[in-house]
Amino acid sequence: MLNEQIVRLLSLMHIHPPSANNATGSNSVLKKLKFGKKKSTPKFGNLPESVWDNILDNLSPFERVKMRRVNQKLKNVVDKRRKRVLYADFLRTDVDTILPAESSGDGEFFRLPKSSRIVVHEEARSVLIIVDTHWTISDAVKMMAAIRYYGINAHTVTLDASLAELCVAAQSTNDIAFWFAFQSASGTSDPVCQSSKSPSWVPDDFRVRSVQSYEQDQLAAYSQWAPRTQIIPVGPLFPKATEITIRASVPQLRRLRRFPIYRSPLHRSFVEFNNLHILRLVVSTNTSSGRRGRQVAQSLKLAPFLKWANAQRLAHRFSVQFV
Repeated sequence: MLNEQIVRLLSLMHIHPPSANNATGSNSVLKKLKFGKKKSTPKFGNLPESVWDNILDNLSPFERVKMRRVNQKLKNVVDKRRKRVLYADFLRTDVDTILPAESSGDGEFFRLPKSSRIVVHEEARSVLIIVDTHWTISDAVKMMAAIRYYGINAHTVTLDASLAELCVAAQSTNDIAFWFAFQSASGTSDPVCQSSKSPSWVPDDFRVRSVQSYEQDQLAAYSQWAPRTQIIPVGPLFPKATEITIRASVPQLRRLRRFPIYRSPLHRSFVEFNNLHILRLVVSTNTSSGRRGRQVAQSLKLAPFLKWANAQRLAHRFSVQFV
């Protein structure tokens, strides 16, 4: 009754609100008369980018990535910061030497929540991600996700041999669990391991036996590499990279010799040939005899790796350094 009287009064004033039969329209008339025009207030997500940059500066790298889920504007702000990261280092070492075991972060380095074996340090132009020597399948999956996230914009990339092998394998299969078991069963190649035996949890028929030559080792690895899934890579992991460095000790070169097994060459795994300025292999030759240079190079047996990298085409853009 009251609504009808208000509508009739407004019609006499030559104001024509929505029909009185429309309950929604009548209610809106009452609300406008009662409360007047609603004042517009700034929303939380409409803060200037400079304010969000200051907020993100005080968050850990993991919290910044989570902020991408809030809304599209924050996602764009975080992605814009990621595009400024030009130097990406992905290493594998003992993380407890960087952060105490009970510490989640010291303001410079931060442990990944729920995965204490991964540590991250990020600056405006660079990022350093370290996974522990004693890593797990879950750590390998998370490292691969981090490499895909930061690698897409990086111009200068440094990889340890084990993580370089992970990248090449992940471009041919998404079955990281199978790769992890495969590289464990193929015999250790990391100098931190004291025993060359395969882990006890690896099935006996899956083990790659010790062989007399690296050629036989390659054949054995070819026969064992049979992931449950295979994929065709959409593009290289580091499309904007101009400089890629792979670090390895002499025992770890065994990993590099396995690269052709994954059937994912350099231009499909890492970067297109035309974009690459330098592919550098840094070999640590900490031998008791102090051998250096050509004597060590003759014992590396890098032919499979050179074929994978197409070193002949790279020519002067490929180099091997001994440290």
